Amino acid sequence: MSTEPQCPASPEPATGRSIRTRFFLSFGLFVPFFLFYMGTAIIQTPTLREFAMTPALGMPLGLLLSLMVFPLSWLLIAVYFAVWK
Repeated sequence: MSTEPQCPASPEPATGRSIRTRFFLSFGLFVPFFLFYMGTAIIQTPTLREFAMTPALGMPLGLLLSLMVFPLSWLLIAVYFAVWK
């Protein structure tokens, strides 16, 4: 008889579920960021110039949205690491 430990043939169900959860978490956080980023970029086009110049909080809306890309990404990164545990 062999005394060597045998490796399981398939991963544990918890591990498989964890990978699936992390996959959906990753893409679930990427989609809102991508939509916000693309929406902000589209607002900055010459076609929507008037809309981008709409005052919001004392500055043009296009500038405000451009500046909010970084805080949004930081918030999503914080959520990612908090949920990843």
